[in-house]
Amino acid sequence: MPTLIRLIQFRAAYNLPVHAALEHGIFAGAGLAVEIEYTPGSAFLVEAVRTGRCTIGHAAADDVVCDVENQPGSDLFAFMGLHSGLLSLVGAPGCATMESLRGKPLAVDARDSGFVFILEKALRDHGFSADEYDLVEVGGWESRYQTLIEGKLFATLLTPPFVGAAVERGCHVIARGEEMAPVYQATVGLAKRSWADENRTHLVDYIRCYVAATQWSFAPENRPRCLDILARHNGLTRPAAEETLDALLGPAHGLYPKAALNVPGIAAALDLRAGMGFIASPPPAPEKYIDVSYHAAAVD
Repeated sequence: MPTLIRLIQFRAAYNLPVHAALEHGIFAGAGLAVEIEYTPGSAFLVEAVRTGRCTIGHAAADDVVCDVENQPGSDLFAFMGLHSGLLSLVGAPGCATMESLRGKPLAVDARDSGFVFILEKALRDHGFSADEYDLVEVGGWESRYQTLIEGKLFATLLTPPFVGAAVERGCHVIARGEEMAPVYQATVGLAKRSWADENRTHLVDYIRCYVAATQWSFAPENRPRCLDILARHNGLTRPAAEETLDALLGPAHGLYPKAALNVPGIAAALDLRAGMGFIASPPPAPEKYIDVSYHAAAVD
C-alpha cells in the first residue's frame, strides 16, 4: 500500500522536480503516493502543514521562522532547500526604477513572512522611509502577477515564468534577487517535527525522490521533457518554457542540484527579519528552525 504524502505548494515553475517525480514514477517507485494542493498564500500553506491537513509544504524559509516564533506550539522545521529565490522585483508599466515606486502601493504575499523583507530592505537601502511605501497583502506568485498586470498595484517580487510574462505585458525588471539579497535561502521543504519523528523513513524517501527528480531535470537528454512539463503546468509557449528552464537550471541562482539547505542563507533571512523588527536581535541560530539529518540520510 503506497504511503500518502499530501504536498502543498505555490503555483510556480520551480515545481518542475515535483512534476517530474510524479510523471516519471520516481515517487511511486519509492512507495509514495504524492497528492498536490496549491496554496493561495504563505499563511494558508503553513497552517495546512501545522494543523496536519497536509504532510509537507514547499514555502519560504522565513515562513517557517514566522510560524515557529508566532504560533504557540508550532513544531514546523525545514528539511531541505529548493532554491535561493529566482526572484526579480518587477515594476508595472511606467515604473522602471526603484525611485518610481516611492509613495506607491506594492503587492506582497504577507506582511510578516515570505520574501517581504527582501523587498522592504531594498526600499530602505534606496532611501525610502517606512511611510513612503505601502505593502498590500495579495497572496502567492499568481495573485501578485495578476494585480501587477491589471494595474491595481505598482510592483512586486516574482519568479519565472511570471517575470517574463510581466515583461511581455510592458512591465519592467527593477532588480534581481541576487542584487537585493546576495545570500539567501528562499523556498524550503517543511514539515512538522512530530510527523517527521514518526515517519522518518517516508521523509527520507521523499527527499531522495525529490533530489533524484532534480538531477533528472538537470540531465541534458531530458530537456525536451522538462520543457513539456513546464509548458503544460504553467501554460507557457515554447520560447517562454525555454527561458524559464534556463533560469531554473542556472548554476548561480537556479534550483539547488541536491536540495541541500543553505544555512548561511537562512541566517541571512533571520538577519533580515531582525533588521525589520519582527524578531529580537541578534536572532536565534538557524539550527532552531532546521534539521539536516533527514537530508543527510537521503543523499548518503
